[in-house]
Amino acid sequence: MLVENKLHHEYWRKSVKPTIAISGATEQAGYEFVNCIDENGGTAFKVTGGQAVITITFDAQKPMNGFAIYGHNLTKDQGIQIEWDDNDSGDINIDFEDDGTVYTDIYKPTDNSYKVFGAYINETRTVRRLKITTVGWDSETYISNLSMGMWVTQGIDISAPFVPPMFAPQETVMKRNNKGNPLLSDVRAMPQKLKINLTQFSEAELLAITDIAQATTINGETKTFPLVEYVGHYVSRYPFFFMYIQGVAGESAADRKANRNKLYYCTVDKSLRQPSYSSPTLLNWSINAIGYIS
Repeated sequence: MLVENKLHHEYWRKSVKPTIAISGATEQAGYEFVNCIDENGGTAFKVTGGQAVITITFDAQKPMNGFAIYGHNLTKDQGIQIEWDDNDSGDINIDFEDDGTVYTDIYKPTDNSYKVFGAYINETRTVRRLKITTVGWDSETYISNLSMGMWVTQGIDISAPFVPPMFAPQETVMKRNNKGNPLLSDVRAMPQKLKINLTQFSEAELLAITDIAQATTINGETKTFPLVEYVGHYVSRYPFFFMYIQGVAGESAADRKANRNKLYYCTVDKSLRQPSYSSPTLLNWSINAIGYIS
C-alpha cells in the first residue's frame, strides 16, 4: 500500500515547502505541476509540448521506494523519467530504479488504456532532490495524480475474497427524448467497490514499528509510528494506492513488473473501521474502499 504521498505532504501540508523549478517546456496556465500532487482528481499537470524537466528540492532527505500514477492519458510511448540525488548540489543523475533487472528510470504505461501504473523498487532511496522529465508528451498529455513515497509491505497481505483489477467496469446510461424515445446512450467508467481483508494480525504485529515506511511526521511529531496508526492515519484521510501482488520468487523480471502494475487507486468507502478480534489472540482488519482503475 502506498498511503503517504511524500510530494503532496511536503508541499501542501508543511510550512517549509520544497522548491520546484521547471525548465524546457513550460506549464500550461491552470495546469501547473503542483496540480498533480494536490490529491485532487479534478486538476492536472500539462505542458506546452515537448520535454519539461521538473526539479524538486526537499529540506532534508525523504525515504522513497516507488511511485504510482492515476488519472492520465499517457500512451505506451509516453511517460516520465525519474532521477534522484541524496544531496542538494551538483547534477541529479542517479536513476530511480532497482538494479535494472525490473525497471529502468523511464516509466511508461504498458498500453493505451489509461490505467493506473507505477513501480515498487524494493530498495529505499534517501531522496534530497528529484528530477522528473516528461517523455514524448504533447500539449494534450496530462497527469492528474502522481504519488511518490514508501510502499508499506510488512504486514500487508490480503485474503480472499478480493476483486483483482482486471479491467475498468463500464456503465451504460440510457437517454430518452421528450417523447420517451431512446437516444444514443453514454458509457462511463465505474469504480469498483472493494473489501480489502488484511490477513490476521496479533496485537503486537499491528503495533510493530519495523517498516521504514512508517517513519514520518504526523501532526508535528516525527517518529516511527506503529503500523495501525500509520496506515490508519493516511488511509482514513487521503487517497491511497493498493498493489494486488508484488510478485513471487522465481518469476521473470517481466512478470514481476506486470504484477506490480496491478493497482487500484482507492478512497475509503464512508469510514475506516478499526481492527477487530476474530479470536482471543488474533485481529482482522477489513478496509472498505472504492477502487479506481482508469
